[in-house]
Amino acid sequence: MNISKFLLIDAALAISAIPLIFLLQGGKRKSPLLTSSNKKEPLGKSSIRLPDKEKLLGLEILAKYQGSGIEFYSLIGDWRFVSVWKKDIDEEDPIFSSLLRIFSAKIEFKKEISTENSTKFSVVTSIQFGLFTIEFSGSGCLKGKQPLLPFVFNLIELKSGSNILLSRSLKEPEEKEKSFFALIALEENGKWLSARGQGGAVVIWLRD
Repeated sequence: MNISKFLLIDAALAISAIPLIFLLQGGKRKSPLLTSSNKKEPLGKSSIRLPDKEKLLGLEILAKYQGSGIEFYSLIGDWRFVSVWKKDIDEEDPIFSSLLRIFSAKIEFKKEISTENSTKFSVVTSIQFGLFTIEFSGSGCLKGKQPLLPFVFNLIELKSGSNILLSRSLKEPEEKEKSFFALIALEENGKWLSARGQGGAVVIWLRD
């Protein structure tokens, strides 16, 4: 699943959740999804200097031939999506980038305690709309010198705060169909992370 399809699925789930929310509330009042606004301040780029597409392409070449130096523990934590460049396009995609910020899209990497594999992550990615959150949960690992981060999601949940409203297992894809990020660079202070998705899009996260 490439990053564009992943975002479209997130958006579709958000839209499809509206009838469910009305059903859960008995239709007696408007859904918070429709009435509340996201009060979080948008992630500004003024305080942190983010690289442009040309800079990222240069860093990507270095990562392929020399390695990026990105290691397992440097990725642990929450990362918020802020920018997307589609394949072969030099300018930031304003629609996808705006959607990522509006819906507070983020990805979280945690060490899997139950495994002896020191490079295996628990991966959770989510979007938020009003009081509701959609989460995809699964696992991933680092492979190679660049490195690659292949991952799979096996669970999707619709939540309101800590309450799980819906939960559904996802079928694990074949090995050759697994999603992945080819990591490009990590800012020296760990403030931003960049990668290329399976479909060719380049993304930037900020540490949350």
